[in-house]
Amino acid sequence: MEIFVYSRGAVERVAPHDVPHVIVSISSSESDQARIPASPHCRALLRLAFADADAKTESIPEASLFSRAHARAIWDLVEAHLPHIERLIVHCDAGMCRSPAVAAAISKVLTGDDAEYFRRYRPNMRVYRTMLETYHDARADEAAGGDT
Repeated sequence: MEIFVYSRGAVERVAPHDVPHVIVSISSSESDQARIPASPHCRALLRLAFADADAKTESIPEASLFSRAHARAIWDLVEAHLPHIERLIVHCDAGMCRSPAVAAAISKVLTGDDAEYFRRYRPNMRVYRTMLETYHDARADEAAGGDT
């Protein structure tokens, strides 16, 4: 599976992909969503809204940060569609921090390699860590449940 990382402007302008794919659309607020061109090849579109920050501040409450619920939604999407898609498209506003963090974590799990995303972008480390922790915790829970 190929992973494409875009900025919001690029994902709104690019021609729809012509192979089976899913999209993770990340914005800063639920009321400001990207206008993604329709495609008959898009199998699912997951829209998430969270701040591009690693920790809460006076102006950014914890509730507006990337959470395990966000990570679980992304992993559920990937796991449900992985056998049937050729591409995962992830975008955020600038295409430099949040979407590369998601892409890096997924690439790390699926291929063991995330270096490209750290060379080309500045992945949001809260997003990256939470994605990996959520994935590994779910696998540990499955393993524990399988033994009982």
